[in-house]
This record gives sequence, C-alpha cells and structure tokens, in this order.
Amino acid sequence: MEKSITLIGLPGCGKTTVGNLLSDKLNYKFIDMDYYIEENQGKTIIELFKNGEDYFRNIETETCRELGEKEKTIISSGGGVVKKAINIEYLKKNSIVVFIDRPVENILGDIEVEKRPLLANGKEVLYKLYDERYELYKSYCDYRVENTGSLEDVVNKIAKLRE
Repeated sequence: MEKSITLIGLPGCGKTTVGNLLSDKLNYKFIDMDYYIEENQGKTIIELFKNGEDYFRNIETETCRELGEKEKTIISSGGGVVKKAINIEYLKKNSIVVFIDRPVENILGDIEVEKRPLLANGKEVLYKLYDERYELYKSYCDYRVENTGSLEDVVNKIAKLRE
C-alpha cells in the first residue's frame, strides 16, 4: 500500500494550497478534511461548531479514522486535528504526517480574515492558537517543513520525503 501524506499546521500555513500542488505533482488524490466533513455532514464547519466544539471534534475523529485508511492521498487536515491524539493515530495508520511550519507574521501578512471565521475576532486569535498547538504539531509530525520560501520549494521538500 502506498502511503498518503497528511498536512498539519496552523490555519493559513498553506495546507490546502500546498496539498493541491503536491497532489498534482505526485498524481495523488487530494482531500481537504474540512470540506470532506462539510460534504458528509451537509453542514458548514461553523454550523457544526454551533453544537459545541466536542460535537465537532467527535466528527473530526471519525473522519480521521476514515481518511487514515486511504492510500495515495494528500490530506489537508483542519488546524485543530492535533487536539486529540487519537486523530493522529488514525491518520498515521497509512500516512506520513508533515507539519507545515509557517511563521504567524507571514500568515497574518497575506491571510484573508473574512474567509477565516476563526480569525474574525482579531488576529491575536492566531497567536493564541500558535501558543496552544505549536508543540503538538512538532511532537505529532513525522517531518517538519518550513513554509518560508516559495510554494514550489515546500512542495518539492515534501515530495522528496517519499524517496
């Protein structure tokens, strides 16, 4: 079975953009976990969160179990997937987990806040998420790739991890 690649990291670090480019380069299927959840649930992430974060995180865990069975797939995870260790266990079943590490200042420099409901309450939310999750991203990943150069560099670095 050919392993998948799961991308983890802060919102705006490049998981979806890099994931799409990587899937084209490797001829892998691409799945954005948030869109996958929305499609399967028939509701937006925001609507699901209205039932409480625990409700959403349980759906996310079931999704990780499903996606952990995939092969030759690039999975762009939700930024909070690291909040439950079982999620990473499921994903690592048949996936290399790559932390896309992008400085918060870079994210804030080009992120469209209106497209990020999480950041609607102010940019300091991203710093809080960084403080809460950075060590989790580092401890759960198989590889850490800095996203400080070109997208092509990031994609190439991740593609080489399969060699």
